[in-house]
Amino acid sequence: MVSEEGEEYEFDIPIKPENNIEEWMLRVEDEMKRTLHIHAKKGVFHYAKEDRVEWIRQQLGMIALVGS
Repeated sequence: MVSEEGEEYEFDIPIKPENNIEEWMLRVEDEMKRTLHIHAKKGVFHYAKEDRVEWIRQQLGMIALVGS
């Protein structure tokens, strides 16, 4: 996934474009949520273990907001 701001991350489980578009887009959405949930858990876990400024630089913007 790539945002308009240039932030990007990869899905933990790649989603192949197969079956009809509605099913595929639902699978993409589910995997996006699942992957971001994992990133959020990891980000919040590391929040207390790293320098705050460096931690923010390493995170996706939405994860930095959630963790802060």
